[in-house]
Amino acid sequence: MGPAAFSALALGLALTPALAQGGDAAAAVGSDAAALKAVHGQIINLIGEPRCNNLVHCRVLPLGARPCGGPSEYLAFSSMTANRETLESQAYEYTFLEEEANRSKSAVGSCEVLPQPRVDCISGRCTLSSDRK
Repeated sequence: MGPAAFSALALGLALTPALAQGGDAAAAVGSDAAALKAVHGQIINLIGEPRCNNLVHCRVLPLGARPCGGPSEYLAFSSMTANRETLESQAYEYTFLEEEANRSKSAVGSCEVLPQPRVDCISGRCTLSSDRK
């Protein structure tokens, strides 16, 4: 390889990271979404079937981060079928990832706060209810 060919190759290799940065931003958004989806799936699997004998077994798990603050959703889980510490750890990871994704894409939202729903044990299953009595 002659000096000119070597210089052209070196220049091409030097420019590759700079050219790829535009693609990296799109890839980062895609990887954020993939990571969020993966952790959300793990949380759903950890919750499993939220069975209950009565209300004392049911809990509410705040999850995610809205652009203006507060959780992006709430999930019902059962102390009979899920480990609270493990779920809270996964929820913390998911919330952190969603906060980072919101920051990286400068997300904006309606800034409405989702009130924490009430949890009920209905037909042996923990469910969420927005009904405030």
